[in-house]
Amino acid sequence: MALHEDELRKLINCIVTSHQDDCLDCESCGQQLDCLAELVAQGRSLDDLMPEVTTHLCCCRDCFEEFEALVAILRAEQGGQLDISG
Repeated sequence: MALHEDELRKLINCIVTSHQDDCLDCESCGQQLDCLAELVAQGRSLDDLMPEVTTHLCCCRDCFEEFEALVAILRAEQGGQLDISG
């Protein structure tokens, strides 16, 4: 079954519109990263906490790298591998 051009446009528009409604921008995502990184470093699942952030991190390499760095620093601190006191 082939889709007609107007049906294809409607389908693409629906997909794009749905994704935009569920997707955070970098600024909104960044506001959540500190708190979420602490919870993830403690063993919580980001998917369970805020799936919208997970979706954004899958699409945005900059935010993903920032989040991964925060989690790594927090885990190193918790494991006694990092001393930030002095």
